[in-house]
Amino acid sequence: MRTNLKDKDYFDSYITLNKEDIEFYEEGLKSGATANDRIPAVKRQIFTTGLHTVIAKYSAGYPVQEVETDFIKVIESLKEGWQGEGKNIQFDDYILMLWMLSVAILLDIDDAEFRKIITVLEESGYKDGIYDIIISSKFSDKNTVSDLTYPNEFGFLKNFYATKNIEDLKNYLDKAWYKKMKPTYWFDNNKNKNEVFFGYWSLESAAFVKILDVEDSSLENQQYYPYDLVHWKK
Repeated sequence: MRTNLKDKDYFDSYITLNKEDIEFYEEGLKSGATANDRIPAVKRQIFTTGLHTVIAKYSAGYPVQEVETDFIKVIESLKEGWQGEGKNIQFDDYILMLWMLSVAILLDIDDAEFRKIITVLEESGYKDGIYDIIISSKFSDKNTVSDLTYPNEFGFLKNFYATKNIEDLKNYLDKAWYKKMKPTYWFDNNKNKNEVFFGYWSLESAAFVKILDVEDSSLENQQYYPYDLVHWKK
């Protein structure tokens, strides 16, 4: 287990239910049983459920190799499942793309798979400074500088990128990060009576640490920091 907020039985049940839901949604699309006006919502559900399952498997202590295999499948559902367009984007959709980019860095997926994520983002016309930093760390030809969409929530990453001060990052994660996530749909999900909790992880912080190659032993036991995702290939 990588989180102490739920036990393994909880996560195993959650992951099984998610797998069954995805199979049901995919069969409905394949058979034509899904009404046309429901297709976009169903495709979004397939994407988000798949991504939640990836994070849940990490939370539950599954091998990172299995997390990686599932993540590659999620990339295939990103194009029709993510809802970001032009200059306007909801906070939840912003975070979903941030997770995709961050996990891609942490898992060190190959360039071809990474470019699939970037293509979805570019086709949406949406730009963001935090996204730019992550993408340019992987592809130097994508070195652009955009404004931050959510500076209050994610400006700490830009500051960390400039200073490389790991103690400042730890202090932010300890005292502020989770509180800043209150507007999200998953905030306090561990208190929900239904099985909807998949984990609380600042995947973006870990991605920045990996990009900067900063010594992070002080964060090994930080509750929101996915330490072994940064180090699993070292």
